[in-house]
Amino acid sequence: MRFLCLAELSLCINKLEQFLEDETTLVSLFPMIYSPASYTGIIFDLGDVLFKWSLNTTTTISPRTLRSILNSPTWFDYERGRLGEADCYAIVSSEFDVSVEEVRRAFQDARNSLQTNHNLIHLIRELKAQYNRGLRIYAMSNISLPDWEVLRTKSIDWSIFDAVFTSSAAGERKPHLGFYRYVISATGLCPQRTIFVDNKFDNILSARSLGFCGIMFEKEPAVRRAL
Repeated sequence: MRFLCLAELSLCINKLEQFLEDETTLVSLFPMIYSPASYTGIIFDLGDVLFKWSLNTTTTISPRTLRSILNSPTWFDYERGRLGEADCYAIVSSEFDVSVEEVRRAFQDARNSLQTNHNLIHLIRELKAQYNRGLRIYAMSNISLPDWEVLRTKSIDWSIFDAVFTSSAAGERKPHLGFYRYVISATGLCPQRTIFVDNKFDNILSARSLGFCGIMFEKEPAVRRAL
């Protein structure tokens, strides 16, 4: 077994010190030891984070079937802007053996059930005030254009966001890296200095692979403490 001589050991220590002096390296390796003041941006998901909604509808479509529709390739193309609403509803009607009218009514019920997470909205306001506009806030969501047009009418102060990015506008959806790169390019954000909050693990993994500090949204108090 070979032991390092003093000179070699000193060289290794110097290289390690240079490595750890790079703030980007530290944030990437140990993101959770940094306070929010160390970050310049936060990206929030919309659905199931800033807005809650229900899978229960007044139709014959069960919550399980509705979730299956939302996780289907057809719906993914709809969220990417590759299908219009009428075409999407017609295709999923055939794929899941339900009437087009039932599909339309189910998603109208889902839209009507949208509830704003006012506690999280309040937290965002607090953070922006605390860091005196030194913190940029963005939203990034897998959402079709028709659903986004409905969501944006909800009574919240949308001006708290520096920008809102939708999959239908980007032509990509999470967890595909193309959507994240689209947002990075549009904002100039440094991933290593940006927090990413989402309720889906796959989306968090993709964000972390690019250097973002990913926070899984499961329980609001835990997210509040992390931020």
